[in-house]
Amino acid sequence: MKPFDFYAPTTVDEALELMHKYQDSVSVIAGGTDLVLELNEYKATPAVVIDLKKIKELNYIRVEDGVFRIGAMATHASLAADQAVKEKVRILHDATRQVGSPQIRNLGTIGGNIAQSSVAGDGLAACVTLNADVTLRSVRGTRTMSINDFLAGEGAQKRNILAADELLTEISFPVPDTKHTATAFYKLAKRKSLAISVIGGGMVVTVDDNGVCTHASMRGGALGRYPMHFADCEALLVGKKLSYAAMLETLPIMHDQILEANRSRPWSVFYKKEGAQGVFKKLFADILGQLGIEEVQE
Repeated sequence: MKPFDFYAPTTVDEALELMHKYQDSVSVIAGGTDLVLELNEYKATPAVVIDLKKIKELNYIRVEDGVFRIGAMATHASLAADQAVKEKVRILHDATRQVGSPQIRNLGTIGGNIAQSSVAGDGLAACVTLNADVTLRSVRGTRTMSINDFLAGEGAQKRNILAADELLTEISFPVPDTKHTATAFYKLAKRKSLAISVIGGGMVVTVDDNGVCTHASMRGGALGRYPMHFADCEALLVGKKLSYAAMLETLPIMHDQILEANRSRPWSVFYKKEGAQGVFKKLFADILGQLGIEEVQE
């Protein structure tokens, strides 16, 4: 590990001033579950490390005017334990409760997971499926954008749009109407615990009073650099009466998209195609069960 200067600010404003001052060579640590490994392996060699753990104003989970607002320093464990998240946003509850070990869940934060934009980030996949917004702050000002736009840009770390002097402070999304909307997350891993996702899947579906799908969001994690968007699958579902049979019709489209995206890695494409099918069958059954439309044995 290369020596560095260490700061532990207690307010967001203090952190932003430090980030602006040292932006030429600075890394931010939240839970440290990713950065500590990068420092030890010399994958990250900053001159300055800023620890956000003492900034209490970024650690919250609340609902305001029909919107979930989650501070970047909220841990995976706190999200998994939050009753409102469990009842209203199953996808985020299931994603965060399956992250790593209890130690990692207690240390790791949702903001760090999104800012790192890891290929296998479970919290990231859930938030992308929800089409959440993220808020970024710097001494230059504040900007809020869709998480999909956040991932589409190229900032200081080449992982997302985040600039070197910018801090991700909040994740937000409308509270789902659980009478008409179901959300679900499932991950396939090589072992039951302490596992990084081999394939993760997220799904959000809304139906009208007649059971016709009015909105669908389908994302596959660890299938590409960012959660893969199955837009054609979504389009196939919208306007149809939701059923397991209708949902199964999306799988050939999904297979073709995964095949096309992984042509350069033929040794893994068969596994990914079959694995994604299994993951989404689980999601289909979960979604239908939550909406009370159909009981599927998986």
